[in-house]
Amino acid sequence: MTDTVREDMRSQRRAARRAEAISDVLDAAERVFGEDGLRDGSLRRIADLSGYSTAAMYKFFDSKHDLVAQTLSRRADEYLAELRRTAESEGTALERLHRVVDTAAVYFRARPDFRSVLRQVQGGSAIIGPVLAAFADDVYGRFAQAMNLMADLIGEGQETGEIRAGKPAALAHLASVLINEFALADADLTAEDFHAVFDGALRAPAASHGPGH
Repeated sequence: MTDTVREDMRSQRRAARRAEAISDVLDAAERVFGEDGLRDGSLRRIADLSGYSTAAMYKFFDSKHDLVAQTLSRRADEYLAELRRTAESEGTALERLHRVVDTAAVYFRARPDFRSVLRQVQGGSAIIGPVLAAFADDVYGRFAQAMNLMADLIGEGQETGEIRAGKPAALAHLASVLINEFALADADLTAEDFHAVFDGALRAPAASHGPGH
């Protein structure tokens, strides 16, 4: 084995250990910010839960704001991947939008701590302003991608007469608000009931269904 190969293997092991450490810290941060809040969630408790010292965490994150932003970004990337798979699945545009609703509900309800963090973001926690100011491209960029996915589905549904007329971007925003209410709030509705609410906001009048109408 050459020295170059040995060094490559050592580099790969170091990178794997670093990735594992970052994942451990983000898991702990999500729990702490979810349980204690973004303002009161302490780096000390995150360090205790993750098994690293507070000083060691600064090897991975520049600041608490950076840690919050990366906590948000990690799950946002996962969620976007789920949305893309759903958007690219089989079925009509409205059927796939129903699956987006279901995907959101399953994703966020399986991650109660992250769900709590998002509720704080929506509520305008004091720490969010600096986070969004410093990491706006990361946070808003992912949001824009999600909106574009839904806008594309809505535009496709409009072409077939399945979804009502209107600017796709505006209808995507409306759909997002409805999905957030269902997935993040404690709406006392079954998936089927919510699909009916969702359809009431987006479905085209029956007379206009189908291409060419």
